[in-house]
Amino acid sequence: MNLRRTWWCLPALLVACGPSAEEPAAVDELTGQVLEAATTKFDMHRLLEDTDITGGQTITTAQVQQFLQQKGSYLAGYTDPAWGKTAAALIVEQSKASGISPLYMLARIQTESSLITSGTSTNLAKATGCGCPDSGGCSTSYAGFGKQVECSAKKLRGYLTDLDAGRPTVSGWKVNVTKNTSDPCAVKPANKATAALYTYTPWVGAYATQCGRTTVGGSSLVSLKYSQFKAEYNWTAPTSTACYSGTVDADVKAGGCVQSSSDGVWRQCVNGAFSEGTSTKPTNCTVSYPWCSSVTLGRSVPTRTCVQSRSTSEWQQCGAEGAWLPAPYAEIAGGGPAGSCFATYAL
Repeated sequence: MNLRRTWWCLPALLVACGPSAEEPAAVDELTGQVLEAATTKFDMHRLLEDTDITGGQTITTAQVQQFLQQKGSYLAGYTDPAWGKTAAALIVEQSKASGISPLYMLARIQTESSLITSGTSTNLAKATGCGCPDSGGCSTSYAGFGKQVECSAKKLRGYLTDLDAGRPTVSGWKVNVTKNTSDPCAVKPANKATAALYTYTPWVGAYATQCGRTTVGGSSLVSLKYSQFKAEYNWTAPTSTACYSGTVDADVKAGGCVQSSSDGVWRQCVNGAFSEGTSTKPTNCTVSYPWCSSVTLGRSVPTRTCVQSRSTSEWQQCGAEGAWLPAPYAEIAGGGPAGSCFATYAL
């Protein structure tokens, strides 16, 4: 982090202004992370847009992995032993499972632990600050990177669920209702995203145009990191050999095969374009997106379809290789780990 400079002026003595000796940057009194100079600030009543929190469903594990490598992050080479998955995979999969943007999750991780830019494993066990109240200490139930990401995504989805239903969140935040933060500041959230952010972190912090404690990053720091990370990487850029599929609603890698949701015909991505359709699946697919067989519906349905199981009442989504993936918030969020629901079938 860059060190701050403090400027002093003595107009009464007509003394020219100049920089003082450099002072150590402020340290967040809640997380212990070094705070950068507040060169960009945000409206404390509208920190992020709702789509900033719930969008990003086309962001891939490969993109997040490349971003972590670009930032020199320790997470770029980390695999969680409890999950057997890379940090990038956990960020994408656990975020999407709750209908939360992986880009928002990157900003949350940086705000709470600086792990996106850190080259060390410090704070890995409390990566998202989930289960770590301001009063101090962290619950061992959420220790570990995978659990931290899962916990953070689920909690934010819970807050949004309450707000979608017209209820205040667990700590009393609601759109267009004024409530005091811990700074303290009187905030009137203009949207659900802002109300959810203050539920997670009830501080405005150093990066708002109004109020905010300068020794706390707070929810305004999430806005700053989201804005920076969004600008630092082309999250929508397709690879030259990939093919965009409306059925998958994402780019399909070269060699990938898709059974079209419109006509059930198989097509393969070759040199950036899909081949002519065939009634049978090509034998050399690097990855495939077939229709999934649903016992509940008594028929097969296209990839991304969300179905509530008749046997368990749990929501599932049709994913790659014809696998049914857990999608507990499909009905509420309109999507799951495979992206937005192509169609939704409730009991």
